[in-house]
Amino acid sequence: MHKYKKHIRQGALKGRQEAHLASIIQFAYSKSTSPVLIAIGGPGGTGKSTLARALNEELPNSSLLRLDDYKTARHFRAERNIYGPHPDANKMELIHEHLQSIKKGETFNKPVYCKEQGATRETEPFTPQQFNIIDGETSTYKEFRDLIDLSIFVDSDWKTQLNTRISRDVDERNYSTDKAIATFLHSNLREFNDYGADSKKWADIHIYCHDDYRLEIESIAESLYDQLGDALTEQMTQLDLSGLIVPVPTPFDGDMKVHEKALIEHLEFLAEHGVARVLINGTTAEFFSLLPEERRTILSIARRYFPGVIVFNTASDSLAQSLQAGRWAEDYGADAIASMTPYYYAGVSESGLIKYFNAIAEAIDLPLLIYNFAKHTGNPITAEILRNVPHFGVKDSSADYSLIKATPNYFAGSSKSMVEAYEAGAIGFVSAEANHIPELYVELEALLKDAKMDQSVQQQELIRSRCTAEKNSILNIKTEISKQIPGYPAICRLPL
Repeated sequence: MHKYKKHIRQGALKGRQEAHLASIIQFAYSKSTSPVLIAIGGPGGTGKSTLARALNEELPNSSLLRLDDYKTARHFRAERNIYGPHPDANKMELIHEHLQSIKKGETFNKPVYCKEQGATRETEPFTPQQFNIIDGETSTYKEFRDLIDLSIFVDSDWKTQLNTRISRDVDERNYSTDKAIATFLHSNLREFNDYGADSKKWADIHIYCHDDYRLEIESIAESLYDQLGDALTEQMTQLDLSGLIVPVPTPFDGDMKVHEKALIEHLEFLAEHGVARVLINGTTAEFFSLLPEERRTILSIARRYFPGVIVFNTASDSLAQSLQAGRWAEDYGADAIASMTPYYYAGVSESGLIKYFNAIAEAIDLPLLIYNFAKHTGNPITAEILRNVPHFGVKDSSADYSLIKATPNYFAGSSKSMVEAYEAGAIGFVSAEANHIPELYVELEALLKDAKMDQSVQQQELIRSRCTAEKNSILNIKTEISKQIPGYPAICRLPL
């Protein structure tokens, strides 16, 4: 079974990620009396070698073994039309033998690959240290899994991989741009997908390389996370949900399938305009018309392409499905969940709803926002329910300010009455109209945070003048987004 991961919220680990990583490794293996093998794998062009060198400098008593030195001869690879990720392009048996030697603490002679000649022409001694960093695409492959103590997988957007490949292959290897692109297509998109991509599931730590080559720890294996305990959490900043939360719509193509490209472009658009928090699979996302696997896919995409806080709506008319969605939220890296009352049976007893929400709160280890939308569920959230369910806050689309005293954190579900909610005691607001005019809402968020209420009122009036019509507002919001993002489909699923 692959290793379950704990997501590390973006920005939670401040400063150089290499330093945090070194601290994690030293803490986890402080009592180890034998050499520790640390594999750093992932597709080409993701910054593996840069991370390996930096980690080698951060860790005391460490050594670096580069698996590029274990490549088979260039002519051998050319004859077979294979590239770096292919097992036959690497001296796998020799790598295995040398990793065993490191494990035993035995010095050996490692090969030294000559780029000019395209083959190994000499060797040099390698002496194991306390920490031994194994750098290379194949380091996380299943063939070496039993010898590796800690597996780190570095990933990035394919555009970052391509840009790195072009820069490196053209500048350092004298490739033409066409040859560099062809190498990328064959090596990264074909071979690594066939032989190396599966190793990500088994990795202990996932690291993401941004397009500016800034590294960020994304997730840590649950067993390692639990082992680290306070040593890790002390390095992390607290989750901040206060302020603007944007409920992201789900774009559909002409066949009514989720338009993943449009979703990615919209998430990037929001991030570029300063949005720090989004709600995924909410009412604006037409969650009621999404299949469970679509909701899971949307969360996975959002976690990959949105750098901020993600709230995942688990609402369902089934407790079992809500719990399953909550587990997806944990597995795929949501920062918090939102859950509303079941929306088929109206007039359910308070005691039944208290048991329902407590079942979710007890099962899911994420901050819980109770979602009040009585207009659609027929079951309003009451102060009595809030007093009897442990929760982080309330996302209230009913503007029931009487709930403010019964919840630790109140979030107004409004696109037009944010100032009034703040004056009543709200700490945040969920506004669908921010999807197409995010800069106006981000400015209002800053004014409210600084308690500049007169200016906030003026900004709110500006926003009201720009808001779309209420009727079929999801379609109108999508239409407005399409004016900002060319090609974004202004389509809703039936019956909308």
